[in-house]
Amino acid sequence: MEDDSIRIAGAVVLTEDGNYETVTLLNASNRAIDLTGWIIANKAKQKYKIQGIIEPGQFMSIPITEPAFFRDKGDIITLLDRNGLKVTGVSYTKQQVKPGWTILF
Repeated sequence: MEDDSIRIAGAVVLTEDGNYETVTLLNASNRAIDLTGWIIANKAKQKYKIQGIIEPGQFMSIPITEPAFFRDKGDIITLLDRNGLKVTGVSYTKQQVKPGWTILF
């Protein structure tokens, strides 16, 4: 697969002070990857379109502006490419969720 070097490195799923939930991606490849048209999805199959170019070896934090997109009782986070194909996915449990803290994957 062309873009299998993108990983979900972390996520803030329970925010503090009205901040956005975030998903942090890592480009583990040696080339820049254009994320335009890619999607972050949750277990309920809600989809959030993302964009931007992630440089080689860099992290990118994606703010999720949809309110309460991720469940604080546990959820699945899936990254889909512009063709709707799964690139990677992670899950977390209620025990991992702390207000304002990043869950590492």
